[in-house]
Amino acid sequence: MTRIPGAPSLFVGYFGGIPFQRPITKRAAKKCLFLSSLFLLWAGAACAQEQGTTPSCTQSQEPPARGVFPTPPPLAVAPPEALPPPVFPVRLSNPPAFAQAPLPAAFAPAIETRVGFSTLSRVSSPNTRILFKGINASITGQSSERFGATFETSYLRASNVFGTGHSNSVLTFLGGPVYYPYRRGGFVTSVHVLGGAARVAGVVVLTPSTGGYLKRTVGDLAWAFGGSVEKWFRDSLAARVDIDALHTSFYNSSVKVSGDYGLRATWGLIYYFGGRRPGAKIRSFAGKQIE
Repeated sequence: MTRIPGAPSLFVGYFGGIPFQRPITKRAAKKCLFLSSLFLLWAGAACAQEQGTTPSCTQSQEPPARGVFPTPPPLAVAPPEALPPPVFPVRLSNPPAFAQAPLPAAFAPAIETRVGFSTLSRVSSPNTRILFKGINASITGQSSERFGATFETSYLRASNVFGTGHSNSVLTFLGGPVYYPYRRGGFVTSVHVLGGAARVAGVVVLTPSTGGYLKRTVGDLAWAFGGSVEKWFRDSLAARVDIDALHTSFYNSSVKVSGDYGLRATWGLIYYFGGRRPGAKIRSFAGKQIE
């Protein structure tokens, strides 16, 4: 029986009959110490490998309770791509030069209308004249600074021709080109040549040998040529005087159709569609200054 060193004598009697073999006990202790060292080394290596993925090796990991599932780790979400900045239209304070350039003027004709009073002195026989009076209306389109075209109609009448108690009348429809040679200071001059048709009706005085008179009507070609002067005195308003020679056909004293010229004068007012600056030398022609 071997006594354990350092053990009090009080416990000696309790281990009576239990033999302790010294060599076997030392070998068992060495094996336990060796296995413990290996386990500690293995645990340290495992912690070093998992240190990058686990928060800490020293944290206690308790097993989840029954019926409770562990929370999965959050999924790695890629950050959203940055959107390009919005592009807003920018209003330029100074537009380009081509935007500031004025548009070319339209070539639509400038329109003016005229209404006036006309007189016509017509020779019906070598020694007799008839004075016709009536109304004249026209419309003129100016296609350029110098040229235009006009259309006019007039109705003139002479009452109590040669004391017969009957009247004569002249109805004309004429049109043609107009030329403007002069424009300055509110004055405009023009020259026109017109052609068309005329209807003349009335009394035909017979020769002294036959005596009496007849009533006849003639429709034939007619034409006129002459000039005019107009003066602008208000915006879009002007006064104009036309003088021209009008050729019409009617029966003579021999009861034959013949053509004769008559001197026609017309005083009228003009209204210009488009306006004109008062006191200025330039008036608008379809968006273009032409005077």
